[in-house]
Amino acid sequence: MNRKNVEYLVAGALALYVVFLTRPAPALVVNLLSSTVAQVAALAAVIYVGATQSLLVAVVLALAVVMSIPSREHMTEADKKKLDKKPSAAPPKKAPVPHKKPAAAPANKEMFEHDKTVPEEPAPGGSAIASAASAEPTGNGSEKFTLQNAAPF
Repeated sequence: MNRKNVEYLVAGALALYVVFLTRPAPALVVNLLSSTVAQVAALAAVIYVGATQSLLVAVVLALAVVMSIPSREHMTEADKKKLDKKPSAAPPKKAPVPHKKPAAAPANKEMFEHDKTVPEEPAPGGSAIASAASAEPTGNGSEKFTLQNAAPF
């Protein structure tokens, strides 16, 4: 077999290991990678493979090593026993229901009708010229230009 085929075969085998065996990782591999020295040695081996052999195999090998390294939960057995003895939390309380506002009185209705007659102020940053020439023809030209159907940019 030529070298490319061997690379693809090794990368495929490592990919199968990652997919099928890393959750949970085999006990032998977890025990092997439990020390910091072994983890540094495994990552050094990944760098060596990437620098001298194949970058593809090195990437898949790095993924396999990282997925196989045991998690670092720094809990002692006493901490675990405390968590087991702790009673479960009470169910959360429901959110308060907002009070309904009373319906508007007829006096408020008159106030709303009065607001309709108040002239609108021009928009902030708007031009006084644009508001003055809103829908009426300007000038005495024959074009009768209006801004009524102008397109907003």
